[in-house]
Amino acid sequence: MLLSPIPGLPAGGATSPRISGATSRTVRGGVVPPGVGILALLAGLSALAVGPGFASSPPAAAPARATYVPAPRPADTGRTLVGAVMCPLWNDGRRWGEIVPFPGREPLLGWYDEGNPEVTDWEITWALDHGISFFLVCWYRAKGNFDEATVRPTLGHWLHEGLPRSRYGDRFRFAIMWENANRALPTQTTEADFLGKLVPYWIDEYFRRPNYLVIDGRPVFSIYNPEKFARELGGEGPAAAALAAMRDACVRAGFRGVHLLGQYCWGAPPRLAEQAGVIRRLGFDASWAYHWPTFTGAFGRNLRPTGAEAIAAQEGLWRTQPAPHLLTLSMGWDEEPWRFKYSRIQWQLTPAEYGELARRARALLRQREGSDGLADRVVLLDNWNEFGEGHYLLPTREHGFGYLEAVRRVFAPDAPPHRPATPAELGLGPYDSRFRAWQRGQNTSSVP
Repeated sequence: MLLSPIPGLPAGGATSPRISGATSRTVRGGVVPPGVGILALLAGLSALAVGPGFASSPPAAAPARATYVPAPRPADTGRTLVGAVMCPLWNDGRRWGEIVPFPGREPLLGWYDEGNPEVTDWEITWALDHGISFFLVCWYRAKGNFDEATVRPTLGHWLHEGLPRSRYGDRFRFAIMWENANRALPTQTTEADFLGKLVPYWIDEYFRRPNYLVIDGRPVFSIYNPEKFARELGGEGPAAAALAAMRDACVRAGFRGVHLLGQYCWGAPPRLAEQAGVIRRLGFDASWAYHWPTFTGAFGRNLRPTGAEAIAAQEGLWRTQPAPHLLTLSMGWDEEPWRFKYSRIQWQLTPAEYGELARRARALLRQREGSDGLADRVVLLDNWNEFGEGHYLLPTREHGFGYLEAVRRVFAPDAPPHRPATPAELGLGPYDSRFRAWQRGQNTSSVP
């Protein structure tokens, strides 16, 4: 996912209720020879299944070869609903080519085809087994679609191919975040476009699916940049009226309304407060952050903050945002593969440090247990799979299942011992046909 410009900062600088210390280090890359994938490199190397910096569950026998992805065994997180932000960028080998020079980021799925339903089932199994019960998926509108008669998404391969054709998709939940401020996919809207085309499309195409995230009868939906949305609709008054009309449309569709989430994560505290105020005045139910704290000035001129500094900054931001605000747990930021388009700050929590961050989030949620609002029972993990920006929980060559194990231990402490399997161990895969085609110079997929 590509972030919006950051005002005031220099450039380059599971189950849930009612739903239908190691030191930090920066990832650096050598080069993996073309065609050498993680499935080959990791065959038989089960010691990487957990990753450094975080203890594994008690040892278990290595899994036998299988004919398909193991069925998920969801870890119960009790009252807390744990989700992860998911950016569906990996349907094209050329993007993977930008990650190859950073071999530690190579997923244990290899350089996978994201629209492959078997890949989706691996993601679902690994997520559910570690207490993650939904993805908040970045939704992108195709460039130029504003002037077309019908809505046309882009980068929709996970939502329209992988998930619908997956075997375990009915056991997992998803919600969408409209990424309305992407630099590579400039988009716009008006009241007529929003209410006449976008809202009906989202309701019919996503909200009505039985595996869409619906809490208390209301589908969950987010807008990435509410300020931009308000400008395009002619101001806060018209924008608030449009969101109220969206609620009415959801009621007519048979829901009890809609949970509206507004996102912000840019700027120093006064700027954050301004954005939170816009979100409140537009009538959103809660706010949240795609990422903390890289773009808030929390690190000053320090381009290599420590894990302890990143944890403290995130906890401080959680406690100072106007309620209701969902907690976001970020594991790092290092966008060297994207050539530092947004910031040269580089940091990454170890799995053990991420576990500490999760423990602090859980403690804060316990203080809110008297309330039943969305922000008091939902946490968002940043990020499932943004390998270019350098924040990802999906198991990789460097960290294995370390981050997911940290999540499971904190949010599902009573879950029984388990041992996650990998495709290499079960003789499954590879899933990298598009990457290999790109290597051969034969990839014809369009990349925005």
